[in-house]
Amino acid sequence: MSKVVLVTGASGFIGSHLVIRSLREGYRVRALVRKGNPRIGMLQQQGVAIVEGDIRDARAVARAVEGCDLVFHAAALASDWGNPQDFADINVGGTRNVAEAALESKVKRLVFISSYEIFDHVGLERIDESIPFSLRGQLYPDTKIRATQVVREFAAKGLPVSVVYPVWVYGPDDRTLFPLLADGIRKGQLFYWAFHARMSLVYIDNLVDLLMLAATHPAASGEAFLGCDGSDLTFEAFCRRLAAGIGSPPPFIYLPYGLTLLIAMAMEGFARISGSDKRPLLTAQAVTLLSSRAMVDTSKARNLLGWKPKVSLDEGFRRTLDWLLSVDPEEWKTK
Repeated sequence: MSKVVLVTGASGFIGSHLVIRSLREGYRVRALVRKGNPRIGMLQQQGVAIVEGDIRDARAVARAVEGCDLVFHAAALASDWGNPQDFADINVGGTRNVAEAALESKVKRLVFISSYEIFDHVGLERIDESIPFSLRGQLYPDTKIRATQVVREFAAKGLPVSVVYPVWVYGPDDRTLFPLLADGIRKGQLFYWAFHARMSLVYIDNLVDLLMLAATHPAASGEAFLGCDGSDLTFEAFCRRLAAGIGSPPPFIYLPYGLTLLIAMAMEGFARISGSDKRPLLTAQAVTLLSSRAMVDTSKARNLLGWKPKVSLDEGFRRTLDWLLSVDPEEWKTK
């Protein structure tokens, strides 16, 4: 009988690709999905068994995990803006629920999708898995740090765990990186604030290859891996390439990093004081993320697991741009 795989966050960008790959490789796939999610029907058509429930509900999570061999925990509030309690409840509390259920059900491996944002990728020239985590007072990276620490706690209790820290994940149907930057370029609202910032990218298919290795390779249990394609690309070069692809002038204005960060913090403060639910035009996390300096060292995944990105930057960029141009520009800005 084929193994049973649970994917949390199955309706999201990474989770949906994990579902497809797991089905293709012969697993029976189960998904924990909130009631009313518009993608439930599509998942069922693919042959996915649906467990309706919220990641914040420990009993619903336990029902979803029971009887599973592998668990991919991809569900998260991955945003640079939102309610602090939601970040804590979903990213930290939800991860604790999954880890507790996985330990109780004796799953063979839990693969937790963390983020390279938990490292100081702005201040350091190079990061690998040995670098300490870096709290910086931002909701998403800080709650991801806490969630990763939760997973480590359960690993110490005997839960077989693998952790993956992806960089910027991109590809067709991603509703964050390409659409948001393209929208800013098209409207002439995007500018630079860090000279020669590094764009660390991983194409979705390459990341899924790494996640499958993290779930099945004997050497992956108890280990953590950075996921990055390794292309040497600056933010300016990325924006020029994207601007040419959508037929718009590239950004040309530079502002100092410190000033830009202050502007972002002021925008966030105004949004909170005014009680607005709308994401500010600029956030501190976005400024930090697009000021990265660090070279991401993925030698551990390459040497220990034999992982090698199969889709090149040129091919990945072409596929993603083709998809982006097939979408109405009014739908580019989704967050």
